[in-house]
This record gives sequence, C-alpha cells and structure tokens, in this order.
Amino acid sequence: MRPLYIHVGLHKTGTSFLQRLLHENRELLAGAGLGLAPLQDPASGSHHPLLAAIEAEGPEAVFDRVAGAPGARVLISAEELSQEMNDRPGYLAALHAAAARHFEPRLVIFLRRQDFLKESVYAQVVKDWFEGTIHEDTHYDYDHAARLARLEAVFGANRVHVALYRDQGPNDIVGDLLAATATRIDRARLHPIPPQNVSMHRRKLLFLAGFPKPASAREDQPKAHYPVRFVTRLLSRSTAIADDGGRFLLSPAERQALVARHLDGNRRLVARHGIADAGSFVDLPDPDPSWTPPAPITGRELAAVWREAVAAARADRDPLRAAWLAARLSRRFASMAARTHATPALRAAR
Repeated sequence: MRPLYIHVGLHKTGTSFLQRLLHENRELLAGAGLGLAPLQDPASGSHHPLLAAIEAEGPEAVFDRVAGAPGARVLISAEELSQEMNDRPGYLAALHAAAARHFEPRLVIFLRRQDFLKESVYAQVVKDWFEGTIHEDTHYDYDHAARLARLEAVFGANRVHVALYRDQGPNDIVGDLLAATATRIDRARLHPIPPQNVSMHRRKLLFLAGFPKPASAREDQPKAHYPVRFVTRLLSRSTAIADDGGRFLLSPAERQALVARHLDGNRRLVARHGIADAGSFVDLPDPDPSWTPPAPITGRELAAVWREAVAAARADRDPLRAAWLAARLSRRFASMAARTHATPALRAAR
C-alpha cells in the first residue's frame, strides 16, 4: 500500500504557510512522487473543504476519494484534525480505519513550546470568535505528551513523525515536512510564498479580545462572522492602536509556570522520538525583568478604529450591506465603549 502522510498541525506551527506552499508547488512535488490529496481549498490549499467533507460524508467516503490521488506517496494537510482527534471520542480510530483501507497511514505533527503556542493560539481565536483575556481562554490542550500518547495508541509510535516548530533558533518547517514525507526536491525551484496569517501586536489583540462577538461566532455562520472579520481585517493594516513593542501577554512567571507543567512530558517525547536537537523546547522560558503588561486600550484609540470602520463600511459598493454592517458595528463599538468607559470619545468620533 502507498504511504499516506496526514499532517495534523498543530495549529500555529506554520500550517497555513505550508498548505499554501504545497498548493503552489504541487507540480514540483508530484514530480518527486508526492501527490496532494483532493479536498484542499483550490485557492489557498487550506484544510476547510476536507473537514467539511468528513463531517458531511464520513471518513470512509472521503478516503475513498483520497485513494484516487496520484503519486507514490500522498499527503493531506489539515491542522484541525489534531483538535478533532483529541476532543472527539472515536474520531481518531474511525479516521485511521478509513485511511487504512487504502493506504499505510502515517501522522506528521509539529509541536511548539507551550508558552509560545498559547500566545499564538490566543492571537488567532480573538480574531474570530473568542472574547476575553488570555487567562480565560482554556479551549486548547497544551499537554503534548498526552496528545501524542493518544495518537500513538492508534497509529503506532513508529507511524507518528514529530517535528518541532522553533521560536528560538533556526526553524525549517519546509525541510522538516519534506523529510517527514521522504520527498527530495531542489528547494531552489520552490515558488516562494509570503508569510501567512501573521499575528498582530499584543495591543491590537487586546482590542480584539474586547470586541463583542455573538455566541454563534464560533459556528460556521457567515453573518455572525462578518462584522468580526471585517474589523479584524481593518485592524491588521491600521495604525490606530499603538504598538508598545512587547511580545507576550503572559508574564514571565506565567509562561514559566505553563511550561513547567509540561516540561517532563516534553523531554520524554523528545527522547522517545529521537529528536536530536530539541533546543528551547525542553527548557523553561528565560525570565524577562523588562516585561510589563500592555496598557489598556484608550478611548481615543477606540474612537479612531470606529472612524476607520465606519469609513470602510460606507465604501462598500452594496448600500444595503453597508447599512447592515454599519448598524452592527455601531452596536458593538457602543457596547465596547460602555465597558471601557470610552463612550464620550466614541460620541465625539461620530
């Protein structure tokens, strides 16, 4: 049977970049014997169509389709599978059984030290559905050793390839993925891809963390998502929220405590998977005496973002959609202003 490599993230370990790179260079990869499975997004290579198909059709039907992919080896890249496999009983075994009907299934997973991962995961979720502080966000599992134990129990330890996403020191996720899939190519021939899904600075995250999000924002409901994503896109290019130059929302002590809880597990999995140069993945974070918490968002900054949002909404070519969006933005900014005592500044901005 052909090997099937299932790249399952983790989230925030360069998955969007890798998917786009794979998609843009699929012909070069095919020449090296690595075929990309169908059901990746035709524009970006992202995993969303694959996940939707598994939910709608079931894993057996999806892997029947994947079996038609060309290549001596086949690759799927879908970071959300790591969450589904971890959180839903039976999902992992069902996925493996469906894949094993056609392939020799293997997992590829990138791990990131827990403090860096938590900061980056939080930066992602406040852009879309989460409202609250980084301490209140507890949706993600940072116990890498326990996660790997569950994966290995189904796939087998020798069929789970572990690589590290390195925030400190050289980081070569492209080389790591090519090595994991036994793919040899001239990397100079790869079509270059710019960075994808880059996190905003921490004070912009503070703003987004306080921006009101409906309960349905986590679901696949475009109308619920649209005002939030509209503001997120606007803020990504705005200078209304000042950058204080700090990287972390968590204090050094909080980062150390988080990593300390998982440090023994990190060291065990590194030894079990033969990772020769684990670097800072198996160390506690360095203390940072210069760290200070980010300053709260000011009324003036809130008003400046409001002005930009109104101007951008009014620029929409569809008057009805522009009016609908402006009304929803007005309610959400007013709610945010009331909570932060910035209502006078917002009124002045109007």
